Amino acid sequence: MKRTCVMLLFLVASGSPATALEPEDGAVFVRVVDVGAGLCCVVKMPGDHYMIYDAGYWQGSGEQATIDAIQELVPAGAEVDLLVLSHSDADHLGTVDWICDTYTVKKVLRSGHQRSTATWQAADQAIRLERENDGCLDINLRYFEYPPGATYRFGDTFVTMVCGFHKPPADWGSLDQSEKRNAGSVVIRLLYKDKSILFTGDTVGRHIDDAANACIAAEKFMTDMSKVITIDSDVLIAPHHGGDNGSSTAFIQAVSPEFVIFSAGHDYDHPRAAVAQRYLDQEVVLAKMFRTDFGDDESDDGDDEWTHGRQAGTHDGPGDDDVDILIRSTGELVVEYRNPH
Repeated sequence: MKRTCVMLLFLVASGSPATALEPEDGAVFVRVVDVGAGLCCVVKMPGDHYMIYDAGYWQGSGEQATIDAIQELVPAGAEVDLLVLSHSDADHLGTVDWICDTYTVKKVLRSGHQRSTATWQAADQAIRLERENDGCLDINLRYFEYPPGATYRFGDTFVTMVCGFHKPPADWGSLDQSEKRNAGSVVIRLLYKDKSILFTGDTVGRHIDDAANACIAAEKFMTDMSKVITIDSDVLIAPHHGGDNGSSTAFIQAVSPEFVIFSAGHDYDHPRAAVAQRYLDQEVVLAKMFRTDFGDDESDDGDDEWTHGRQAGTHDGPGDDDVDILIRSTGELVVEYRNPH
């Protein structure tokens, strides 16, 4: 992976004035939104193209943080070129109905795993109406074969589906119900000006507490296929919020990220200390690892949560720890907290 023209504005260390990143002409801008224990990434591409990867939390301040971020970056009247829904968990689907009500969505790419939850049903209904009323192309992997490697081009920006399944292949072995849902996550890689970002949803590569060198399911599939469909990326939105059932050592090595972002909240001891250590062991620099729950402390529940960035007794809520990614037309890559700590 090329490391040229990479800059980190880590304002805590430098003491520089707090100047937030903003979208620029001819640049790709990504906001990993602090939605709490969930995921939403809003992407603005040159030529006024927009992509949303996952739709955040389904209620309360997490839902509002998602809506606020989308409204800030996707102007009223714009079209969402691509809405990717990695899988069927509610913390990734929370604002799908709002997105479809607010914008014209041209394409949806989703795993298609059916659920009985109210959030999934609302999202599914909204997509059906978008398809029927506005001609949305609904790429539902339950019904359509969409092979890994399939790529969309938006000007000079390329978005490739690396992995994604309605249900995991039989040869992936024994997985519990949660692992099966997560393992089917739609994983995509964005490429612009020779810089790349890997969006992984809740993809699975381990059982919790497996040995560090274990690599199974979707992460094994991607590493095995990596010479054909590359996953080497400058920025990695870490699997499953930094949970220990993802981020296997083999997968980290294949991605070889410069920057790692954990979309986490005050639940489940995410990101896990063992996971962060695997990235550090693979020479990811501490100052280039970000968490959207900066300051959060779940120590009352045990010592599994990563200690870096924790503040004792702090229950960090959504909305204040977004992480922004900017790829300029020169190929310069900048990653920083929106509200520096």
